[in-house]
Amino acid sequence: MDETHDPHFGEPVLAVLEGLPDATVATGPDGRIVFVNELAAELFGYTRDELAGRPVATLWPERMRKRYTRNMELYFATEHPLRFSTEVWGVRSDGTEFVGDMSWGIVETANGPLLLAIGRDISERRAAEKRLRAVAALGERALAGAGRDELTGTAAERLREALPVRHAELRLADDDVRLLDEAAGPVELRLELDAGDELVASFDRPVDAEETAFARAIATTLAAALTRLRTEERMRHDALHDPLTGLANRTLLRDRLTQALARSAREQLPTGVLFIDLDDFKDVNDRFGHAAGDTVLAALASRLMAAVRPADTVARLGGDEFVVVCEDVDCDAATALGGRMEEAIREPLALDGIEYRLTASIGIALGDGDADGLLARADAAVYRAKAAGRGRVEVSCA
Repeated sequence: MDETHDPHFGEPVLAVLEGLPDATVATGPDGRIVFVNELAAELFGYTRDELAGRPVATLWPERMRKRYTRNMELYFATEHPLRFSTEVWGVRSDGTEFVGDMSWGIVETANGPLLLAIGRDISERRAAEKRLRAVAALGERALAGAGRDELTGTAAERLREALPVRHAELRLADDDVRLLDEAAGPVELRLELDAGDELVASFDRPVDAEETAFARAIATTLAAALTRLRTEERMRHDALHDPLTGLANRTLLRDRLTQALARSAREQLPTGVLFIDLDDFKDVNDRFGHAAGDTVLAALASRLMAAVRPADTVARLGGDEFVVVCEDVDCDAATALGGRMEEAIREPLALDGIEYRLTASIGIALGDGDADGLLARADAAVYRAKAAGRGRVEVSCA
């Protein structure tokens, strides 16, 4: 098609259409193309001569042709057609689709009306906007308090939607997070993040700078969110656990005991409290120093945890005093547990070349009343054990 002799446009108009920075297509009322500029031919993957006289529907995806044809007929049928901008889908000669930002309108020429479409491919812009929204959405989920599984699942989904990724893992300074676990692709990408973190991913093809930046943004956002979650978990743990032994502290003990007693009241099953007071532990600190004493307490805490049932709670009240809360026990079971605890403490403990031999006075109380009352009864039983010679178990089952 020789655009310089197009019957619809004079040379001045043709010069303007050719000089536009966007693709331009003109279509007659019969739906056939009468003009395309060079940018349009390049956009759709044809030569200009190949498009001349073709149905304009050639440039539309099959799924959109019926709708676009109906709209085109409406434009031509409207006496004073509106000119407007919208997003439309196009299809290239190789079958790939793209979305365009197009301005449409009817123009009158010496040879009749034409539908003039002027626009550009905005697929990359939309993809970039989608990637930005994906990163923002992940950040919002993190700020809203989403958990680890939800965050990692969302990150993996966003990566898969936007990139040809097969395998991806986030190697954090203190943990590894597997995001996608398909067979590795031929192209590997390693991105160093903040604080020594790293994203390792593989793709079906090389990724460009914008795609790489997106992968980095997702990984950085996820790494920061997971770090925050771990920090919060540590803070919650530290607030409820003894820093020396890792056992429950007074606050957590009170909460567990209150819950146990509430279940006891509902189910008519007694709760047991074992109060453990090491005998003459001051001698360990005086002879070997407080650092050695702390090491002994930490080792004993592990022994106590190994002696109880999985559902029981072992707490350190402070100093050399411990408390165990156990649910659904009778007097015999609680007494047997107390014996196991006393034996675990009595077993010689060798640490740093020193052998420690310890005993404990243990008081046990059972009931379904208030927490303070049950603890007081167990404490009173400890005093009876000490008065009776220490290194023994006293039980209050009433």
